[in-house]
Amino acid sequence: MKILSIAVPVYNTEKYLRRCVDSMLVEGILQDIEIILVNDGSKDGSINIMNEYKNKYPETVVVIDKENGGHGSTINAALKVATGKYFRVLDSDDWFDSYNFEIFINKLKDEDADLVITNYRKEFIYSGASVEVNWQSLEEDKLYDFNTFDLNVLDKEYFVMANSTYKLEVLKKSKLELMEKTFYVDMQYNVMPIICLKNFKFWKLDIYRYFIGRPEQSMNLQNFVKNRKNHEKVMRFLIEYYMENKDKYSDNQREYVKQILYYMLTTHYYIYCVYAEKDKKQMYNEIKEWDKYLKQRDQELYTMMNDIGQIRFNRKTKFIGVRISSKNTSKIVTTLGRLKR
Repeated sequence: MKILSIAVPVYNTEKYLRRCVDSMLVEGILQDIEIILVNDGSKDGSINIMNEYKNKYPETVVVIDKENGGHGSTINAALKVATGKYFRVLDSDDWFDSYNFEIFINKLKDEDADLVITNYRKEFIYSGASVEVNWQSLEEDKLYDFNTFDLNVLDKEYFVMANSTYKLEVLKKSKLELMEKTFYVDMQYNVMPIICLKNFKFWKLDIYRYFIGRPEQSMNLQNFVKNRKNHEKVMRFLIEYYMENKDKYSDNQREYVKQILYYMLTTHYYIYCVYAEKDKKQMYNEIKEWDKYLKQRDQELYTMMNDIGQIRFNRKTKFIGVRISSKNTSKIVTTLGRLKR
């Protein structure tokens, strides 16, 4: 049995793919890992590179070649064939630190926690900066009971795809299936397994290298506005999922998921109230409709967002700032929102 299955979504990334795969091909652990390369209908030479690795490392590399379905579809496809005890995702324009990855695999052989959290690093293309995202407040190698864990230790942060290694059985038990042809499905990945999460560990290993700055990345601010309906689609799914499972969660699970929803809701309101500069009338209508939906669906989540001055002020003015504002106006609204607290 493999220790770890790594899903690698691939879409037109031939420029970065070798760096990604090579970072995992450490001689001493090849027998312990399963690299699942999922070609999502790439139009460049990615599939040829993938097949090269499969032919060279037939016991380690698996290739899935399918029609384009988006990031979520690649993870769904990988989950169906994965055989490892644990599972994690590595995007094909990102990579692992090979030295720390080998240590990680060797430690994972003796592990049985539902989730293992590690550090990761953001690599900024244009500035050349490398910023480590770490969990200094967590004790290394301590088995935390998620249902009794003090969430204040996380300081309103949460575990993300880049630092999470789940037991495969936990993901399957949670019935994780991500939306297809939709951006921001990593948030589903961050939320849905929590209902089955009993415990976790933290290891102070800086493994994941998150490559930031490519114009086509969905986390680009302009793309947030462009893809806002995708963001809303995922938000609606997660709110409905939360409402459906609200009474099934432990207290900690419920508060933790609310923490993630708080972050996503903040982002969604800011897409309209701060980032948007075009299509004012349409944006105005969309955010009013969204705010109405949230208020009707869950009063607690709706009220929770009043903690943020920008959102509270826009609600009081019926989002008129969204219809007329520029970036400078947004700054004024933000300032006034703070003063109104």
